[in-house]
Amino acid sequence: MDPQKLTDEELVRLLLATQDKALREELWFEFWRRFHPVIAGVIVKKLIRRPRWVDHSVVDELVSETFLKICKDDFKVLRNFEFRHENALRAWLKVMAAHVVEDYFRGIKVVVVPLDPLQPSRSNLIHDVEQRARIQQIEACLQQLAGKPNFDRDCKMFWLRNREGLTAEEILELPDMGFKTVKGVESALLRLNRWVLQCVESGKAKKSSSG
Repeated sequence: MDPQKLTDEELVRLLLATQDKALREELWFEFWRRFHPVIAGVIVKKLIRRPRWVDHSVVDELVSETFLKICKDDFKVLRNFEFRHENALRAWLKVMAAHVVEDYFRGIKVVVVPLDPLQPSRSNLIHDVEQRARIQQIEACLQQLAGKPNFDRDCKMFWLRNREGLTAEEILELPDMGFKTVKGVESALLRLNRWVLQCVESGKAKKSSSG
């Protein structure tokens, strides 16, 4: 048997089912070989967006952390995974890797280091505050859509695209999105983005007029 010829689903099911230690090691190596580029690619893409805060040597650390989460409790997350289509596992691994990076950033205490000790630079701090305020505005706008069909799915999709950086093709591959075509994802994203932009801009207009 050549593990490289197995589909993703066949590989995982055999990995979880076998009691043969040597075979399990062989299958795990194939799992690592096959999905390491997928996981590392997401991690690198997310890290390079924050060059001021990130030591790029953490890539290997975060890749290892992702694989450790997969192995935890005898592959519990894999045992609970549902193969709804052939690319479902890869899409799910991308989301998992993105969450590992987000957890990494949440654990970092950001310190603003002034470029000139006599004239402290506040640009990083201001940028951080502005970003958080912007996200709060967007969240408030999205919440105005609560109660509409597919609200939870649309909110998740919006943040996967605009914060996690997933493409329409990657969102389509996720098992809980419910889209049939890339065009359907793109149309929904376009509609959401237009709504949020109009909502944020109208909120700014009210603030400026009231001031």
